[in-house]
Amino acid sequence: MMTRMTLRSMIDAASKEMKKAVIEAMRGVDHTATTTDCRSVRRRSFIGVTAHWIDPDSLQRCSAAPACKQLRDSHTFDVLASALNDIHSEFEIRGKIVRTTTDNGSNFIKAFQVFGEDENNNAVVSDGDASQPREDGEDQEDQDEAEEVELVVVSVLLNEDDGLEFELPKH
Repeated sequence: MMTRMTLRSMIDAASKEMKKAVIEAMRGVDHTATTTDCRSVRRRSFIGVTAHWIDPDSLQRCSAAPACKQLRDSHTFDVLASALNDIHSEFEIRGKIVRTTTDNGSNFIKAFQVFGEDENNNAVVSDGDASQPREDGEDQEDQDEAEEVELVVVSVLLNEDDGLEFELPKH
């Protein structure tokens, strides 16, 4: 007869093997799409994530369910963003996600507005400074100044904190 501890260790081992298989399958993929949803049952909240991609060798559609995890807090936009960021990092797909599909819940919408990328894969800035319309004369000034070349150490810019705690893909 199987004991509770034996069953638990077998489930843990199988879970780790499945996780390794999913990570390995997605490692060879450059682009993936995800779907995400939240559910509350008996005062417990859960987040589920599925990933979808095209196998580069066979050109077959592939899917996996990387996560169905309990959220310790209520599913507010920042808790969802943190959980998604953790899941994307855990399965090594952070830079590979081209789009994420969710329901129209205000918590998901706000998470992607605050922490998501825009159409150019840039982190969205909520201050609005980058999207200010330019005056007509400013374009001519920029062209005149563009003739001067300034060298910038890129590593400093890449290491700068953009003020966003998490980074989500496009929604």
